[in-house]
Amino acid sequence: MSCPDEPIATIALRYADRLVVIDELRPDRDRRLLDLCARHVGAMTPPVGWVVEDARLAAVSSARP
Repeated sequence: MSCPDEPIATIALRYADRLVVIDELRPDRDRRLLDLCARHVGAMTPPVGWVVEDARLAAVSSARP
């Protein structure tokens, strides 16, 4: 089953670090990564003990003067 909504972000799971990284949508699809729509990014919950890092927020804050 697939979501009919357009993806807005690419998700990477770093198992060794127990880290979920949300980043800007990559232009090329990578089978090792997840492309999610806004609804699914917002509803995503990490496994217990994992941390979510939203790299999109870091890019916005570093772009500010």
